[in-house]
Amino acid sequence: MKEVVTLNGKNFLNKKVLRTLMYGEGVFETFRYKGKLPKFIDKHYQRLIEGAKLLKIPAITKDDFIYYIEETVKKFEDKSDLYVKTILVSEGNSYFPLIPETSNLLVVAKPFKPIDKKEINLIVSPFKVHSSDPLLKIKSTNFARNIIAKRYALEKGYFDVLFLNENNEVTETSSANIFWIKGKYLYTPSLDCGLLNGITRQFVIQKAPSEGFVVVEGRFTLKDLENADRIFITNSLNGILRVRKIDKK
Repeated sequence: MKEVVTLNGKNFLNKKVLRTLMYGEGVFETFRYKGKLPKFIDKHYQRLIEGAKLLKIPAITKDDFIYYIEETVKKFEDKSDLYVKTILVSEGNSYFPLIPETSNLLVVAKPFKPIDKKEINLIVSPFKVHSSDPLLKIKSTNFARNIIAKRYALEKGYFDVLFLNENNEVTETSSANIFWIKGKYLYTPSLDCGLLNGITRQFVIQKAPSEGFVVVEGRFTLKDLENADRIFITNSLNGILRVRKIDKK
């Protein structure tokens, strides 16, 4: 008999998402669609494909990527501000080490709800990440670590966690990059600390010199954030959010 897959006892026929469900073998991008594709849609596509390459998931073309997004958002009457998540799911044999045979793009869209906070508070994660972990460099659907950490923060009354790596160096939050300002210097952890190269992170680093800042990417501990003039986090959904305080535990 061939492989049998059931869901609540009934045959599960949609094998297109099975490997992603079983192993977290998928990559995603999240952004806002404000009446049109975002300015950095090419960067989102490229990062999706780079993540797919790491997991050996067959790529889709940029034309297909954009077509599937547009086909989804056109179902909304009001397209002025939508949350869009694109997920490249793998398809193939269910034995985990085998390379996927093909891929499909799942698109989730809904009205965007902006955060109603001007400042947010962070708490240091109760567990560390390791800078050598390749999954830290991509947006993988293997997201359990981030879920556990974000839930921990919310249960403690904070907006999010701040991850430290094995060397007690600052990396990122569960869904955003972190920056801080001291005088004319703008600091942010370097990628080799173990973090995602966020699209908004890239924009801030590129834009900062024209605003008079000297950008310093490096290895920093919590002590380096003390007495900062301003701390903020960035991602493609919320842009820039100011951090009021960071608590240790």
